[in-house]
Amino acid sequence: MEKNPPIIIRQIGSQGLILEDVVDEFLMPSGAVNWAINGHFDRIGSFSVRNGLTLLGAQIANNFMIKGLHQFLDTGSGTNDRLIAVADTVVYALISGTWTSKRTALTSNSKARFTNFVDLVFMVNGTEAMQSWDGGAGNFSTTNVTDAPIAKYIDNFRTRVWAAATTSLPSRLYYSSVADINGAITWNLTTQYIDIAPGDGEDLTGIKKFATALYAFKPNTTYRIFSINQTEPDPQIFVGTYSQESVTVSKDGMYWHHPSGIYRLRKGEVNPVEISRPIYDVIKNVTRANYTEIASWSDDDHVYFHLGDISIYGLTISNCVVRWTVSTELWTIYSYAVPLVVGSSYDTSSSIGRVVGDNDGNVYQFDTGTTDNGTAINFELETRWMNITGLRSEIKTIRKITGLHEDMSGASIGWRSGNMHRQAIQPMGQLEGQETNFANLDITGNRFKFSVRGSSISGSSVFQGWEIIDYINEGIIT
Repeated sequence: MEKNPPIIIRQIGSQGLILEDVVDEFLMPSGAVNWAINGHFDRIGSFSVRNGLTLLGAQIANNFMIKGLHQFLDTGSGTNDRLIAVADTVVYALISGTWTSKRTALTSNSKARFTNFVDLVFMVNGTEAMQSWDGGAGNFSTTNVTDAPIAKYIDNFRTRVWAAATTSLPSRLYYSSVADINGAITWNLTTQYIDIAPGDGEDLTGIKKFATALYAFKPNTTYRIFSINQTEPDPQIFVGTYSQESVTVSKDGMYWHHPSGIYRLRKGEVNPVEISRPIYDVIKNVTRANYTEIASWSDDDHVYFHLGDISIYGLTISNCVVRWTVSTELWTIYSYAVPLVVGSSYDTSSSIGRVVGDNDGNVYQFDTGTTDNGTAINFELETRWMNITGLRSEIKTIRKITGLHEDMSGASIGWRSGNMHRQAIQPMGQLEGQETNFANLDITGNRFKFSVRGSSISGSSVFQGWEIIDYINEGIIT
């Protein structure tokens, strides 16, 4: 038996999270990890525990889901900028830190959608009449919505407001007149519309303005509208979405969920690209009931998708959110204390952040604070398979290993060999100092995975890797 020089295991997650069953271990990139929950790799080469959720204002409505969330912005000084949330039968605006009623008597739990246009915010929910609001002291009213359709989806495009999918005409896309010099628009439902493949057996599921077109989504196809006189009679994109809320525009393109994956379309492209292959085992385990409930939002460098509870590898990821990092093209997986059913931008006048709503009438500032509104953040990390000598056929015995970290004291370090299933993690001990040594070990096997698990309320926990100080290569045992 021969004693070997130390082995350094760093570059943790520098090539992101790639689930074990997606790529064979012999092709797994050296900087990839096979499992990571509630941490990210924005500090390239290390694993950092994510930030939390901070309640914004007070709870709006107990036991009622947030069914709409929107940032209204007006021009000029922006004194009427308002964050809007819908819970139960009421539309609320956040005014001086208080959720204030601005529209009542809605159908309970109807999803609400909004668009900003000529210093008004327009709202639809598929059941009540379209209404608008200027963000001022008054309430939602009928300004610029006379004869407008009772639609499910809404956006603005080419100086018009567009509204799609009524109960009786679920594949029809209506458009308003062009705004006049005073910002006024009109509607004519008998002439101002486009039917989007009404005979194909699928209804419209959302609309979104992106680049030079308005995209009309159905569950399995997507159509482009370029103007009131130019649209595609047949789809060029053969993946759609079941959820309007899954569609979001980030700095490098438009993203959405389809049961087959998460897709990105960049400006100038006709066909979207599936980007979710590294986490395919998560995507394929989204339940059918949650297809219509997927929600997404984006910030300056990330796109997030709330997928609901995910059962995978005999485990459950509660309130699973997957996060795509635009700049590095890496995935991470989060689990939250509450479901995040809708997201929006949030302009505080001093900064621009993101807010999310849950299923219990709460709106949170996203990615802020060190806990999930008081609940500690549990994190997990596990490496890819490592045979450490280059030959899997050789048996190795590890006797001493060092864990490297910053502010992660108390986290548990573990290992398992190729003969152990995913939950059979063998403990080494807990992290203490920034360089914690684990000696007198007897870790034997052909290949290994190393893990770290813990709970954080500090917001600054970082794991940087392992150093195998002492191991013996016992060779190929015959």
